[in-house]
Amino acid sequence: MGTENSPTPPSGLHNRKAGLSMNALNTLEVPCDPQDPNFSRWFDSSIGPHQSSVTRPMRTGNQVTSFIGGAATYAAMGAAMATATGPGHYIYMLNWWVDLTVTLGSSTLSDIITKACAAGVQVRALFWDQPGTQNNAEAYFICSRSAQKTPGDGYAIVDNNTLYVGSHHQKILVVNGSSGLIAFCGGVDFNPDRISYLPLEPGSPLHDVHCRIVGPAAWDLLQIFVDRWNDHPTSANVSALRATSNDPLPAANGDQYVQIGRTFPNGSKFAGISSRNGKSYYSFAQYGEQTCEAIIFKAIAQAQQFIYVQDQYLQSMDASNALKAALPNIKKLIILIPHPSLSDHPNIWRFEKAFLDNLGYDPTFKYDPNNPNDPKAKIAVCYLKGAGLAPNPKLVPPATQGTYVHSKMWIIDDKFAVIGSANCNNRGYTNDSEVVAGIYDQSKNTPCTLHFAHDLRNQLWSLHLGLSLNDVFDPIGAAAHWLAPTVASGVGRFNQNADTDSSWAPRNQIADNTSEPIGN
Repeated sequence: MGTENSPTPPSGLHNRKAGLSMNALNTLEVPCDPQDPNFSRWFDSSIGPHQSSVTRPMRTGNQVTSFIGGAATYAAMGAAMATATGPGHYIYMLNWWVDLTVTLGSSTLSDIITKACAAGVQVRALFWDQPGTQNNAEAYFICSRSAQKTPGDGYAIVDNNTLYVGSHHQKILVVNGSSGLIAFCGGVDFNPDRISYLPLEPGSPLHDVHCRIVGPAAWDLLQIFVDRWNDHPTSANVSALRATSNDPLPAANGDQYVQIGRTFPNGSKFAGISSRNGKSYYSFAQYGEQTCEAIIFKAIAQAQQFIYVQDQYLQSMDASNALKAALPNIKKLIILIPHPSLSDHPNIWRFEKAFLDNLGYDPTFKYDPNNPNDPKAKIAVCYLKGAGLAPNPKLVPPATQGTYVHSKMWIIDDKFAVIGSANCNNRGYTNDSEVVAGIYDQSKNTPCTLHFAHDLRNQLWSLHLGLSLNDVFDPIGAAAHWLAPTVASGVGRFNQNADTDSSWAPRNQIADNTSEPIGN
C-alpha cells in the first residue's frame, strides 16, 4: 500500500489472512472501527478546584461535520447564516479576528450581516479588541449601525474584557434559523489568510480545521455566547438576547457524542476582568475554567494505539508531561506543527525544544522499515514544507504557501477527536477564552464505515502525505511515512536543535509570563 516514492509500511499493513472455500461463494466482512463497549471513558467528568471548572456533560445525538481549510468552512458558515431570514432568528459570533471582506459562500460577511439585520434577524457579536488593528472595530460598525436603519436588532461589542495579558481567542458561530440551531467551532476566524496567500504572512493560506455541530451540543456552544454577552458590562445597554440559558436542548438528530470544553482565566486571582454585576471576575466562572485542558488530557490518558496532534505551538509542559506518561501505552505519537521560522511567537525554539526533549524525541533518528518497533520509531514530529520541496532543517523556503499549521486538533486511536481554538500552550489551557469540542462516534460494527475521528485522520494524512486514502487507512503502518517522509511528501522531519531564538529580535526579549501567562 506504499507509493513509488514512499517507504513501504510495515508488513502488518499488507498481510491479512482468511480461510476461503474453493467450492462456495465467500464473503468476508471486517468492521473498520469496531465498537468500544466502554466509550464513556473518553469523556471527562472531573471537578476542578472550583465548582466553575465542572466539565459540561457529554451530549448524545449530534451531527458533527469537519471542515479542512477556510474555503470549506466559510461555505458551510454562509449556508448556515442564510437560514436566518426573519424575526425570531438570530446570528451570534465570538471571534479573535474579523475581516468583513471575507466571502462566505457567495456573499461577504458584511453583506450577510447587513441583509440579516434588514430582515429582522437579531445579530450579536463579541469581537476581541485586538491592539493595533481596525478590523474588529469596523465589524462593530457594520453590525451595530446597519441595525439602526432597519427593523433588525444588531449590535457588536469590541471586547477587551480579559486579563491584562489575555485575549478572547474563541471562534464560535451560532445560527438559529429555518433549519434550527447550528453551531461552529474550531480554529478558523473571519480572515482572508485562511483562503489566500498574503505576502506579509509566511505560510498562508493557513492550514486549519473547523467543525459544525447540529444537535444538543450546539446548545453548549450557544451558552458560551450567552454567558459572555450577558456578563459584559456594555451589554446592559442593549436589548436582551433572543436566546437564554433556559432554552431547551435541540433534538437529537445524529450519531456523535460531543462534550464542549472552555478556557476562562481566574479573575478572582488575576486583574483585568469586570462583569456587569460589578465583580472583578466572570460571573459564570468566578475562579476561571480549564475544561479544554481537562478534555484533552483525559483523551491522552485513554490512548492505547496512537496519538495524532496538529497544533500551532508546542509550549505547555503539562501537555508534554501528559504525552510522556502516555508513551508506554501507545505505539505511535505523530505531531504536526508549523516550522518555527514562520512564527512570530517569542522564544518559539526554546519552548518547543523543551517540550520535545521532555518526550525523548530524537530528530537524528533514521527510520528502518525492517525494524518498525525500534523504540525511537514511536515518535515522529513534522512540519509542513510543501510537496516536492526538499526539507530544510532550519528554514522553510519563504515562497512556500499553505504550510502554516494553525489548527488545534487531536485524534486518539481513530476513535476520539478534539477540534477547537485552544493551542497547546498556557494561554490556550489557562489564560485566554477558548473552546474545544471532544467528539466520539460509536461504531455500529458496519463494514467499511468509519468513525468520525478515523475519517478525519484519513483525510488529513492523505492531504499532508500525498497518499491515497487506502495508503493511510492503518495509522500504525502509515506512520512510516511520517518517520521517513520523502520529497514528494508535504511534510519534513522537524529538528528542535536546528536553530535558536535570536537575542536581537525584540519579541524574544518579552518575558515568559507575558508571552505565555498562566491564568489559573
